[in-house]
Amino acid sequence: MAVVSDDHAHERFCAEGLSLPASASPRVITGDEVRQHNGRGGENFWAVVDGYVVDATDLVNSHPGGLKKLLTTDAPGVGASGKAFGFSFTRGRNAHFPQTGKSFHEGVQAFLNGRGEPFLPPVEVTFSSHGKVVILGQLQS
Repeated sequence: MAVVSDDHAHERFCAEGLSLPASASPRVITGDEVRQHNGRGGENFWAVVDGYVVDATDLVNSHPGGLKKLLTTDAPGVGASGKAFGFSFTRGRNAHFPQTGKSFHEGVQAFLNGRGEPFLPPVEVTFSSHGKVVILGQLQS
């Protein structure tokens, strides 16, 4: 899919295709577990971006669309793939500004290069104007 406009992140920053180092062992998280963390009632809010599960609780109050908009990120038809959990900062109609896509891409690289037992440790990705997400693991395929 083409970049939406010049002010949106380029697809080269899509984190979905980043290679997993042989020594890396990310936590694998099911779609059901993501759905359980829906941000309602003060619970944590988890979402999937480019196949990586993130804790986006910090964004709930600072994102322009609030929880209502964030809850749609995991819905089929919203993301770049047209499937559930297909959201991307860099592809599709909801592509974000270049720095957002680049920051997330760099965060995923740091996550994949981490060391931990039995799983890679979470990595925080900060977005200058809207808080942060914490990369927790990969969505079970």
